[in-house]
Amino acid sequence: MNSSRAGFTLMEIMVVIIVIAVLASVAGPMIGSITDQGRASATKSKMSALKSAMLTYQSDVGRFPFCGAPNVAGCVVAYGCAATWTNTVREVILGDNPSCNVLLNEAIFNSGNTAFGIANYVNRKWKGPYMDADPMDFMYDSWSTKFVYGVNGSNLYLWSSGADTAFASIAQATNAAAVSAGDCDDIIISLMRARKPFN
Repeated sequence: MNSSRAGFTLMEIMVVIIVIAVLASVAGPMIGSITDQGRASATKSKMSALKSAMLTYQSDVGRFPFCGAPNVAGCVVAYGCAATWTNTVREVILGDNPSCNVLLNEAIFNSGNTAFGIANYVNRKWKGPYMDADPMDFMYDSWSTKFVYGVNGSNLYLWSSGADTAFASIAQATNAAAVSAGDCDDIIISLMRARKPFN
């Protein structure tokens, strides 16, 4: 009686395992890259929607959101600190809470509330809400990092830290060569360019 067993030899199993390991090592980074590209596209879309809302706000109110009296609209500090890009103004008027976001809440101005140094100068011009989403969504990029809204020179920007969730220097983030070479993954959208630099 001849007994033959069906099955795979150890060598065949090892070859299959090696092939699977090689495919996984090649496909893994490609999938990560595709995921980051998708998140970058979603972030750009969010930033475009936010830019559109801010441009409409600016058209209605006469100014982009800023903190302080109308006479400080040309000052860097009204938009946050450009030196460190710690952006306290976003918590005051562009916060992730609807009660602290001028794109959603007219009462920040119309109540006469000057607790944050915000002048009551836009009461009849505000025609919002300018966004129809929760600020916890539209004020954050696809990597859950809050957008920075700030000034550099004569430019007013919206800025995402990108996939690495670390903000590069403004010089590097606005350098097209550095971004295209992959040295910087930050995403910046210009809201406007003033005639003269902010002081």
